[in-house]
Amino acid sequence: MDVRVLDGRGYAKFILAGTYFLKKYRTVLNDLNVFPVPDGDTGTNMFLTVRSAALQAARVQDQALSEVAAVAAEGSLMGARGNSGVIISQMMRGFAHHVRHRAEIDTFTLATAMREAVAAARAALVRPLEGTILSVAAAAADAAYRLALREKDFYRVIAGALLAAAKALDHTIEQLPALKEAGVVDAGGAGFVYFLEGILRFLPDATSRTTAFPRRPIRRTIFTPRQSVGVNRFCTEFIIQDADCDLEQLRRSLETSGDSLIVAGERPTYRVHLHTSVPENAQRIAAKAGHLQHVKVENMEQQHQVLLVDRPSKPFSIVAIVPGAGFQKIAQELGAEVAVLAQGNPSVQELLSAINGTLSERVILLPNDSNVMLAAREAASRSIHSVDVIPTRDVLGGLAALLALRGCESIPSDEELLETISRTRTASVFHAAKGAKLNGASVQAGSPAALYDGRLFAGATLAEAARNALSAMDVRSDGLITLYYGGGQSEGDAQHLQDELARALDVDVEYYFGGQPGQEYLISYDE
Repeated sequence: MDVRVLDGRGYAKFILAGTYFLKKYRTVLNDLNVFPVPDGDTGTNMFLTVRSAALQAARVQDQALSEVAAVAAEGSLMGARGNSGVIISQMMRGFAHHVRHRAEIDTFTLATAMREAVAAARAALVRPLEGTILSVAAAAADAAYRLALREKDFYRVIAGALLAAAKALDHTIEQLPALKEAGVVDAGGAGFVYFLEGILRFLPDATSRTTAFPRRPIRRTIFTPRQSVGVNRFCTEFIIQDADCDLEQLRRSLETSGDSLIVAGERPTYRVHLHTSVPENAQRIAAKAGHLQHVKVENMEQQHQVLLVDRPSKPFSIVAIVPGAGFQKIAQELGAEVAVLAQGNPSVQELLSAINGTLSERVILLPNDSNVMLAAREAASRSIHSVDVIPTRDVLGGLAALLALRGCESIPSDEELLETISRTRTASVFHAAKGAKLNGASVQAGSPAALYDGRLFAGATLAEAARNALSAMDVRSDGLITLYYGGGQSEGDAQHLQDELARALDVDVEYYFGGQPGQEYLISYDE
């Protein structure tokens, strides 16, 4: 179903959906945060800012878009925290200004409003830099504009904007020296990408059209000693009410007090963000313009010292055996240094070559198939590296292990990993190669069937077989079902199954391309 109009209620839900994703990934963003200073709070600041906007927008969501946007912008300004939070508030202000006379908008007006949002954020900064959230947001706005010239569906425009934002985010690591040194993308830009992804997930049928594995940058809690805070170590923020000067006058009066200065808002209310060595001086200057409220001063040097440790060498490498091209890409995105694509059982020599080709002296090998276990142990015994073979019985258990290993600085015990893996329930859905009877169920050759926990489930269709297996998992509405399609299934087939399962079981369902040849679907369920 196409979405061709955005009204006040829709915009309020957009902000709420984006807020949810920032809440979900705020700690990841905190760990990425090295610019403008490595104080580790970008995710928290962005989340608190947009949450303030979402709460205010929800109060007036039944009104025209212009009113909802104005209230959201004011809420974001009053709740803005940190460099990134103030920038987000200015984007919302620019958006609200562009739609100030409209009850609803189409995709073209959305795109032009996104452009004005970026322009408003740039105008609030004394020295805007590329390689930050500004670059990512600008790429998204430009892509939206090009698409909206011919496209009326909000899903396709926002999906295109998200793709452009993700590409711009990947480029930020080359644009700022601090990011390149730390080996991370810009945290504010990553937050903007998460915000857009949240919006995309809100749109009707959106998750059914999402085929890339969710972007989860590797979490980092380490910085190098050269990434120092500097002399202007106090992050100072306050609101000026009843100001009797214009924005440029206020900016000029504060410009010599420090760096990272942002003066946002409109007379008579301004929000100021500044990094300074003497917070009292900045407050004294600002007090001449109006009444100061919500003054906040944080010592970023203390925050940074809590996070600062020596950069360790890579603790271990991971080799994963996968049954399809989609799983190969997913495993690599989740941290596998080598993902061996094996349509059958790989030989000892193939496994040994993969292990010996890794960069670390310690290696974790995920066989992801009980039939590969003996060959995996033999390869491990012959390797020049120290190899831990984790007895993962299928590729979905391997993905759970990869998620558990992300960010680990030492190799967990087999027992710890296997306990984590066991929390994910998995099933396979296929066309029976021959007739079979198991646990009271029977299927004929060529009929749809599913396997879960050693039990066979039949069905007139693949969807019915899948639903029967999932029902045995005690699926709950707050859980998540993930489908990985392969065999003879297309993306359209996966979309239909996703919709059917979501309706039947009242639960969130996502799907991704797995590419496994022998099974139509592999399914995981997580609470």
